[in-house]
Amino acid sequence: MHIPDGVLDPVALTVTGVAAVGAVGAAGWSLRRGSPRVASALVGAGAVLVAHLVDVPVYGAHTAHLVGGALLAIALGPWLGLVVMAAVLALEALVLSDGGVLALGANVVVMGVVGVLVGWAVYRGVLRLVAGTGSVGSISDAWRVGAAALAAGASVIASSVVLVGVLAMGGAAVAVSGAALEVLIPHHLLWALLEGALTGAVVAVGLAWRRSRARALARAAVARQVHVLDGDLDTLG
Repeated sequence: MHIPDGVLDPVALTVTGVAAVGAVGAAGWSLRRGSPRVASALVGAGAVLVAHLVDVPVYGAHTAHLVGGALLAIALGPWLGLVVMAAVLALEALVLSDGGVLALGANVVVMGVVGVLVGWAVYRGVLRLVAGTGSVGSISDAWRVGAAALAAGASVIASSVVLVGVLAMGGAAVAVSGAALEVLIPHHLLWALLEGALTGAVVAVGLAWRRSRARALARAAVARQVHVLDGDLDTLG
């Protein structure tokens, strides 16, 4: 999905650039009152950067990789997820020449703004639908994994639609011709399935680790309580 330089005209570059700066700026403004969570952001950025470097064959000669927009939104929240995705795309364009520097705004809009926010909206929407009148916190991990997979797939579909729109707006008529769409549609549908499967797997592992850690902490708390009852006053210090 990385758009290289020389594909979009100046109007499209300007519009998407302004939109990207506005969206990332708004996301940063929304984070001003929260805790920075720098460590989590760095881990997320590193994971997405590595994922972008691993291409998987999906359709003919076409490949795909985990975009990670929905995953970042689920793990970090939509605003921090958007900022992290924009930082990753900027690093790829400036250092790895993956995506154009002038087209960075377009790539942030396609994979960052659309990918992250649509992924978050679908994920939370599914959880609220499943919870009904109950609490989202009471939803089982199985439903969370399914919601994450669906959100990730939807984020790729939404990004693909916006990508075609940006290419059309930017004058890339060849990229949105009938022949090109015959290849683009199955390619991105399979990409969406891959994104959903990988995101669901990562969320499942994360939830399993959280359950294991909670059990370990609970056992540690019980052990600490037993020591106190047995007269181990050092534990009170």
